Amino acid sequence: MNKTTKILLGLLGVSLFIFAGIHMLEEKEIYELSREMVKEGEFYYQKKEYKKARLFFERALKRYNDLIVLRLIKSDEIKQLEKRLNTDPILQKVAQGYIYYNGKWVNEKELEALMKEKRRLKQKIDIYLKTAKFFGSIEDIENNIRIYQKALNDLENSPFKEDRDIQELKKKLISKIIFLAEEAVKKYRTRGNLEKIARYYQLILQYRDDPAVKKELYDTYIQIYNELVEEGEYLKALSVLLKAKELNVDNKSLLPKIEYVLSQIEVEDLKGKNIHDSYVYYVLAKKSYSRFDIVEAQELVEKALKLDPDNIPAKILYARILLSTGEAEKAREIIRQVLSKEPDNIDAILLAGDIYLKLGEIEQAVSYYEKAKGKAEIKDRLFKAYKKLGLAYMKKGEISRAEKYLREAAEIKDDPEIYKALGDIYLSQKKYTEAEKNYLKALKIDPDLRKELGPKLGEIYLSQGEIYFKQKKYRRAIKELKKAIRYLGNRQDILRMLAESYEKSGDMKTALSYYKKIKSGKAKEKEAQLYLKLGEEAYRKGSYFTALKHFNRAISINKNLESRLRDKIIDSYIKIADRYLKNGEYSKAITYYQKAINMDKSIYDRIKNRLFESYKKYGTQLFKHGQYQTALKYLKKAEELGNKDPQLNYYLGELFFREGNYKKALKYFEKYAEEKPSDPEILKRLAFIHAKLGNLKKARMYAEKLLKTGKNTDLANFIIGAYYYYYEKNPEKALTYFLKAENTGYKKGDLYYYLGRIYYDKGNYLRAITYLTEAINKGYKTEKVYYLRALSYLKLKDYRKAINDLTMVIKYNPENGKAYFLRGKLYYEHGNYVKGEYKKAIEDLEKAAAMGIKEAEKLLTEARTKK
Repeated sequence: MNKTTKILLGLLGVSLFIFAGIHMLEEKEIYELSREMVKEGEFYYQKKEYKKARLFFERALKRYNDLIVLRLIKSDEIKQLEKRLNTDPILQKVAQGYIYYNGKWVNEKELEALMKEKRRLKQKIDIYLKTAKFFGSIEDIENNIRIYQKALNDLENSPFKEDRDIQELKKKLISKIIFLAEEAVKKYRTRGNLEKIARYYQLILQYRDDPAVKKELYDTYIQIYNELVEEGEYLKALSVLLKAKELNVDNKSLLPKIEYVLSQIEVEDLKGKNIHDSYVYYVLAKKSYSRFDIVEAQELVEKALKLDPDNIPAKILYARILLSTGEAEKAREIIRQVLSKEPDNIDAILLAGDIYLKLGEIEQAVSYYEKAKGKAEIKDRLFKAYKKLGLAYMKKGEISRAEKYLREAAEIKDDPEIYKALGDIYLSQKKYTEAEKNYLKALKIDPDLRKELGPKLGEIYLSQGEIYFKQKKYRRAIKELKKAIRYLGNRQDILRMLAESYEKSGDMKTALSYYKKIKSGKAKEKEAQLYLKLGEEAYRKGSYFTALKHFNRAISINKNLESRLRDKIIDSYIKIADRYLKNGEYSKAITYYQKAINMDKSIYDRIKNRLFESYKKYGTQLFKHGQYQTALKYLKKAEELGNKDPQLNYYLGELFFREGNYKKALKYFEKYAEEKPSDPEILKRLAFIHAKLGNLKKARMYAEKLLKTGKNTDLANFIIGAYYYYYEKNPEKALTYFLKAENTGYKKGDLYYYLGRIYYDKGNYLRAITYLTEAINKGYKTEKVYYLRALSYLKLKDYRKAINDLTMVIKYNPENGKAYFLRGKLYYEHGNYVKGEYKKAIEDLEKAAAMGIKEAEKLLTEARTKK
């Protein structure tokens, strides 16, 4: 081979190598592209877009088949793809012309039918959207929501719900529903309709998880709850709270509300209610447990745990219930489960201690209690733990350990049972001061322990009292013995020792109070002697009330003392009466003077004047207070004692004068006048009484005396005027005195009546009418006043006023025939016939004629003839 051939072969080899290298690069690129196509096919396969998936798989296989070298290398991979295309049932369906649409395989005809159905669905939704109109009213809003919800329901039930365009349509409908629900909330908020507000917040949350809406709905539920609680609708309130709880917004503040509502509901009322809330059954279980209905509590807590096996508070309660029913082992197992999850749960730790204590494993119980010791918030629970440990050790007879734990419990909290236990410990050790101190603390907290602790305390005090009594330390003995009585009652031995202690210490009154409680003859004798001593001591000091009290008590015990004390008792009555008389307490003075007289009639003359003074002053006092009948009684008693006293005569005269008994009043006023002839008040009374009794001559005599005093001159002038008018028949002189009476202040109706009569008699009818009218205005409304004024009006031809006054006369005296005659005559001669006064004239004249008025008969005949 020549050189040229070698060169050519070399160049050919290099060319072949370069060509092979370039071809390998191209195959690698084809392979990588094929792999990407397989991946893309897998992507669409997973998305259930099977047609696209097969297309990519086929393209990948075609590319694989273009390989030469790598086709041999990657033959397994290529065969695997070929096998998948030929055996995969889904890809086979695609190869047969089927299309995977909305979860099923369809052919072209079926697909066309589905497309038509889809189109109709979209048209239907379009109709819904066009039908929904929004005009702003709440009715429009609610109607539109119903329309959109119907459309949404149709989409959800259609076979196209997974289609992208249907999904978009669904989003649009949901958006509209949410918008309208928000508008509905605004509308109903202005109306204050909480139920509707809650309903539309719920609707929003149905389509959109919105924390702000949840908070608003939660607040609305709380408002509804508050209203229901006010109305007492606790079952409905519970339902609302449970809805609020499902929102998980603020369950911390919600749980106390649930507890409150459940406290108002009986468990029986919840039976049949569809409640699936573990917390509700837990709270009800607590409620039943608190009222000691253990069976019901266990049933309820088991329901709570069935709904939520991880409800820790319910588990703790269940363990507590089991402990109370004697199933301590089972309770321990449950608490172990709790502590495995929450090792620092204080309630569980303390309950574990209680369980071990119940099982008798005291040291184990201590270990749990000590775990809780450092936590300040469980002081009360720790207190209970120490108390249980102390009482448990006391029961076992381990006194020092019992005392240790009981003291630690007492440092946390005052408790009667602890102090009682400590008292018993100290009493057993004969530490009486410490025992007393603890017993007293127990009693202070719980007085009901008196029955149990009283005898123990009583015996302690009695022993101390006996010691002091023997030592003649009576004051200290009294102190201890009184304490003993407080707890042991009125035991005779203690009462006797107390009575003797008080007597020996000089306190007779208190000694007496204790001797009275002793049931024995000797004690009664002692009691009488002490009363006698106390009475005589009070008598010497001038304490007569006290003396009487003690004397009478001494006599009630020993009747033989009555004659001995008689003079002192009488003297005490008189001394007491004298004091009452001096102090102006006349009724009491009379009572005690009478008591003295009742005991000894012979002292009557000695105290007669003092008794008279008491009667007189008491009667006078009663008179001034307006008690006239009682005053008369006592003033008459004073009079019976025969003591002449001007003041007595004055008040007796006044009393009879007030009664209108002028004759008796005159008797006493004349006696008074004998002593005080110039007293203007008595002269006034005498002048008035004589005038009332018709003795105008004597009345005038006293009236003239009254004028000389310058007092009560108005009455004096009136009485003298009446004297001249009636007795002397001298109207002119009477007029002079009547006018003087008016000028000096006598403005009574009787005066103006007399003035009217005088002026009528004088023919001055106008003046007569003036005075008669004034008499009526002053209250002097009598038949004669109106009759005289009617005559005056008649004289002045004022017939209408005359008729009016005659009507008043008839009102005061329906038997006055003259008044009927005059009124009938006036109706007849001057009446208004149109108003029926002619008829009235006939009626009046008939009545007058019936009463014997002759003029009436004549005028009646004339009237009837004229008719």
